[in-house]
Amino acid sequence: MSELEKTFLRFSAYGNTATHRNTMSGKNFYKMLKECGVMDGKVVTSTDVLIAFNEVKFKGANHINYIEFLQAIKLLSRKCFKEQSHEEALQALLKLMEGKNPSNLEE
Repeated sequence: MSELEKTFLRFSAYGNTATHRNTMSGKNFYKMLKECGVMDGKVVTSTDVLIAFNEVKFKGANHINYIEFLQAIKLLSRKCFKEQSHEEALQALLKLMEGKNPSNLEE
């Protein structure tokens, strides 16, 4: 299991019941991107995060799985690192998230 997948699972499990252990809610996706420094409010806004989440999830679903998460991250990486190639942008964004843990502070 990769460090990114471990990070995904830690943020997915934060405050969730066992029924959604392997999927991430929009709230936790937002929390992860904010705490990892991806969403800064200028280049990547809360609206961008919401759009990416809604674009990859199944219609009517409230959670995304790891594959959908990667698709959303790919969308956001292009916005975050415009000057880099798509692959370089994705790798730079993944490095921001790897190995992170959710904080217990409420926002």
